[in-house]
Amino acid sequence: MVAPPFNTTAGFLARFVEPLLAGGSVEVEAPLSAHDRQQMLSDAGPLMHPSFLHLRMRIGRRLVAEPALPDPGADELSLWLGLHDVLALDHPDTERVWTRASTWRRVETETRSLLAFARPADMASALARELAVGAFLQLRREDHVVSGPAGDLRFRGQTPPRRRFGFLSPSFADVRTEVVRWIDQPHATIVDRLLPDVMWVSPLTSLLRPAWAPPGWSPLMAVEFLQARAYARAVCHAWAQEREWLRIGGVVAGSLLRSLDLHGRVFGDVPGAGVPGSAAAMQRAAKAAHMEVGFGSGVGSSARSGRAGDDPGDDPGDDSDDSDDPDRVDAFDQVAREFEDEPSGVLAALPAPAIPSAPADIGAVVGALIHLHVLKVLEFDARISIGVGARDWAVQSFLALPLLLPALERTLGRPFDLDAPRGDTLPSTAGALFAGGAGVVDEGFARRWDEYGEHLAGLVPRNVVDNLHATLVRRIREE
Repeated sequence: MVAPPFNTTAGFLARFVEPLLAGGSVEVEAPLSAHDRQQMLSDAGPLMHPSFLHLRMRIGRRLVAEPALPDPGADELSLWLGLHDVLALDHPDTERVWTRASTWRRVETETRSLLAFARPADMASALARELAVGAFLQLRREDHVVSGPAGDLRFRGQTPPRRRFGFLSPSFADVRTEVVRWIDQPHATIVDRLLPDVMWVSPLTSLLRPAWAPPGWSPLMAVEFLQARAYARAVCHAWAQEREWLRIGGVVAGSLLRSLDLHGRVFGDVPGAGVPGSAAAMQRAAKAAHMEVGFGSGVGSSARSGRAGDDPGDDPGDDSDDSDDPDRVDAFDQVAREFEDEPSGVLAALPAPAIPSAPADIGAVVGALIHLHVLKVLEFDARISIGVGARDWAVQSFLALPLLLPALERTLGRPFDLDAPRGDTLPSTAGALFAGGAGVVDEGFARRWDEYGEHLAGLVPRNVVDNLHATLVRRIREE
């Protein structure tokens, strides 16, 4: 049976979207456009196929027990197309077949437009965005490194062309395979500019993985997830599973203070343009937005989803990834012709969404960060790496939050309560985590929590705690 073409609904789902979500080798072809989206929507049957809907639901249940997912439509399809095009723009062949800057600008503009169309309207659509963008951040790429007398030559996401090395004997050339996470690798400049747009599309992904949040991000942009118990617990446990949980907490706390314009009042003269500890790739992308359009070092043409351990030998790009393949060159040339008559202006990165700042919203973020401390104390993991980065203003703000809890108990409640009866109702202003308690009623934990607080008091300067009382606490208590 002949497989459907890649630019059809069935072909695109089977060869890119499904392996991206479920795990497997994703195929990357020439960039697709809004025209391709319209063609796919005219044959939308595969989008509603029961097996595909079940796949989305199964992936959603990895985060929450009862995910509420909307039916896939034009906006979700736009996201998948945009993610594909970001990968396509990192393909090494594009550097060889695209020589005009106008082609780069037009494809970048089209990709950014596809991503802009995918902005979520509610929590259900935001969860759907997380399914794709979360998997996108976990993509692995299979590189082949050829070692020879002149040194190493890396083929990124490609099998070394046999015609190029066929005359070399094994004693002169040695090929090894390396599987790397795609997002961590150097990218083309145009891709660095588009990565923040990818993250703006998925506020839940930025909340779950704040180190990859785009410049200017605030946890308040996704605060509704911290006000829903199932999502709030999932987010806090995702933070707690990170090896560098202190840095994660610092990114969230620092971004909160910066978005409320409190960082200067708490810490004095601190950098306001960025939060220490955020991902280096996002920092590069912010700088790249002010540079001319250009292309950096190319990377692979195929990638593997990090959700499944596929056999590297099953890479579908074994032959088609050869950079001398005329069919692939023709495909990229077709893109140049398709965009030949399009406007050539480059869009700036998508603007940040509005930031809510009601007391309950701020309290929900602070409550979630304190809950992260609670989880680490429960795991006996809170003091192992404590102090690392303690001089970082963002990390200091995170470490100071448990010291604010006595002043916030009447508003946020407590993560545990040894004195109150189990049936007592605690304040719910903070949203999901402390409403009704966190299920922790244990004297041993209470002792560890007190010891942990004393340890934090020795790490965080007293003036920082006092300044947070005068600023952040007052915002939450509406004073």
